[in-house]
Amino acid sequence: MVEAVIDTGFTGFLSLPLSTITSLGLPWYFRDMGTLGDGSEVIFDMYKATVIWDGKTQIIDVAASEADPLVGMSLLYGFKVQMEVIERGVVIIEALR
Repeated sequence: MVEAVIDTGFTGFLSLPLSTITSLGLPWYFRDMGTLGDGSEVIFDMYKATVIWDGKTQIIDVAASEADPLVGMSLLYGFKVQMEVIERGVVIIEALR
């Protein structure tokens, strides 16, 4: 299990540390340019991963980053996110149907 932070400024699907990507054996896919919150541009190595999301298997792009793992808006698209904005608050993610 990997704990991740929801990042509403991250338009991708998921980011993981390279060590996690390597341990999962994810295949490299391409390099992509990204803009960080401070406006700087960086190049990310992108990998492919198969995930089970809302009970369905899908293939997503995963960005290699040495920051904490992030869940981005592309993975959350079509879902409602509710959160308790306190330390260790509960986060509920539900499909919009």
